[in-house]
Amino acid sequence: MLAKYGERSRMSRNSSWVWKKKLPRVLAAASLIGSFFVLFAPRIDYTKHHFESEIVEVVPETNITITADVGCDPDFEVLKRLHVQKLTQYVRREVVAVRSANDALPLSQTLDIPLFEQASSHRDKDPAAAQQLQNDCSVRKPVSLHVPRPPPTVDASHFDFGIATTLNRLNDSLDAFSHWAGYTRTRIFALIEPDDRVPEVLAKADSLGINLYVTESDEEYNRRYFSLVSHLAENARDGTRWSCIMDDDTFFISMAALMDAFQQYDDTKPMYVGGLSESIAQIGLFGLMGFGGAGVFLSRPLLDQLSQPEIFNVCRDMDFTGDRRISLCIYQYTDTYLTIDHRLRQLDVLGDVTGFFEAARPPPLSVHHWKSWFHADMAKMSKVGEVCGDTCLLRKWRFTDGWILTNGFSISKYSKAITPNDKSMELTWIGDHGAAMEAFMHELGPLRPKDEGKITYLMEDSVIDGDQVRQWYIHRDPENGDQVMELVWLMR
Repeated sequence: MLAKYGERSRMSRNSSWVWKKKLPRVLAAASLIGSFFVLFAPRIDYTKHHFESEIVEVVPETNITITADVGCDPDFEVLKRLHVQKLTQYVRREVVAVRSANDALPLSQTLDIPLFEQASSHRDKDPAAAQQLQNDCSVRKPVSLHVPRPPPTVDASHFDFGIATTLNRLNDSLDAFSHWAGYTRTRIFALIEPDDRVPEVLAKADSLGINLYVTESDEEYNRRYFSLVSHLAENARDGTRWSCIMDDDTFFISMAALMDAFQQYDDTKPMYVGGLSESIAQIGLFGLMGFGGAGVFLSRPLLDQLSQPEIFNVCRDMDFTGDRRISLCIYQYTDTYLTIDHRLRQLDVLGDVTGFFEAARPPPLSVHHWKSWFHADMAKMSKVGEVCGDTCLLRKWRFTDGWILTNGFSISKYSKAITPNDKSMELTWIGDHGAAMEAFMHELGPLRPKDEGKITYLMEDSVIDGDQVRQWYIHRDPENGDQVMELVWLMR
């Protein structure tokens, strides 16, 4: 039928007339056949369009646009999960974590290999570069990165933690809590508003190895927050040495690191340990105190002192917010003053926090506001610890093509050279109440101005896949298309 249609110009007038007469029936049959193929034929993966000589491929079922620069076959289910609408680059590379015998391994290491091994993303301009990517977008040669030996499993039974929250927020926090509290024998005490779903949350916590204890309370939030003082005192064990009052979005990078840090403090004496806000404006509002999101740590002697009825009852009725009420109670009724630990981070910063996490400094002990004032999914960031331990999170590797991997957070290339020993922090965030650079110097200095020409891939997802961890770093560009680097971590 199609052959006859193609030869139409060579047919006689009579045969042409016959053809025209048959045309309605032919079209009806073609319509039926077309419908059959639409419903039952194998799925067509790509529809190609040409825009100014650029080949663009669209996957119909996903509505994902793939440009000619990609050069391989990415996993479209992954792209859908990552909310990629247009893709201009996908590179997948295995990372072999090599445990180092050197306990003094530097935080930032310089390598003699590139990260993006292909020299160009354009297949037509650089065929040799395209050969370096396999069909699944993998660079053929894995990269080996030296990491410290993971710390052993710790027994943190001498630490207790308390939060005042709602059951929904508590449930949402459990995955993050499991990173630092799971299977460490520490305990978390939650005072929540009455809710009949408590058994479900307790079951989830138990499945994650979290020792969670929930008490329902009708008290107003700030009174309930301060009530954690007496609640923790009443539930302290003989071996309890530290009690921490925190927020439901407080995240501890490593329980082992937290325990090591607190060895410098004498828990046999009344001690009040916490972190200041990074913002002078917040200190101006609330004073010099341990800010609750960073974690407020009370030694056992101080906890017992504050929970005495003659102190506790007066302080519970103070007209102040929770963490401020604790600080004023300590200052007014005890001889103890704040001991500042600068690695306990309130993180009162807004927006782009790449400068904080990318700085060549030891990781913080705690992080706050990570899903409100800014977005950096600490639970996903920390998954790489399943392969290389907590101590490899936020470590940095510098590659010869100028890219710097900050493990679990970003892959960045600066427009201005940054030396490996530069400890300054790029001021990328926004301060509240019009805060300028000097408003953050007391906690985060030295600082340097934001690099407006920096290119950054942010880690947006991470999953444990058998004995490996897969991370996806994405440079978002709604107009030109997103670029994805997938790192697959293996342990050697």
